[in-house]
Amino acid sequence: MVMGISLLSPLSRKLNDICFCLLQLDDLTTPIPGGSVSLKSNNPFDPPVIDLNILSSEFDVFALREGIRSARRFLSAPVWGNYTISRISNATTDAELDEYIGKTAGPGLHAVGTAAISPKGAGYGVVDPDLGVKGVRGLRVVDASVLPIVPAGHTQAAVYVVAERAADLIKNSWLQRS
Repeated sequence: MVMGISLLSPLSRKLNDICFCLLQLDDLTTPIPGGSVSLKSNNPFDPPVIDLNILSSEFDVFALREGIRSARRFLSAPVWGNYTISRISNATTDAELDEYIGKTAGPGLHAVGTAAISPKGAGYGVVDPDLGVKGVRGLRVVDASVLPIVPAGHTQAAVYVVAERAADLIKNSWLQRS
């Protein structure tokens, strides 16, 4: 399973009873290590074991730290002066930023890869290029779980592509039967 890592820091200002909000969202869309989903037991009612593997790479922590610094440089421009009233964290050193990241990092809520697509005949992956579940006849997976990596954008667009491809595959399989 692969999931982006997000840090959320809201900054807001109230003007004439209307609340304007500026969010500093530092997001690492494609972290280096992926997580995993595995079975806890053979009982189908037991929840799965989910390991997001967040911040296990030094590079991921470095990238988030530099993302915070870059966003701060951007928000320090004079144009944002009247909109920025406070920071969530005043951390500035590497150690302080790393501590802040460790306390606030969480999943980006666009998990992919739990049923990753892989080449036909490959010993890894859950579905083949036709979105069929390997070793199961007549079952396809058509959602973000087939994406092997998080797209560098919202997952919705990639899911539309997968769904369109699945629609063509399903339509063609029905046409071949008749």
